[in-house]
Amino acid sequence: MSRIVIEKDTKPYKPKPEDEGDSLCMCGLSKERPFCDGSHHKIKDEKEGKLYQYDKDGNAKEITIEDN
Repeated sequence: MSRIVIEKDTKPYKPKPEDEGDSLCMCGLSKERPFCDGSHHKIKDEKEGKLYQYDKDGNAKEITIEDN
């Protein structure tokens, strides 16, 4: 399973002391990046070998990328 995540932020995030102990996002879908907000629960139905694109509301659609 793969997903395309488009980030529009251009500045680095500097964690604050109160962020200590939070989990880091590894799926790329969290709106609280770099921290996890539970968005990874949306990817449980992704199939191995498929590519998914998520809209701003977290809705997935399977996509294909053709080689040129």
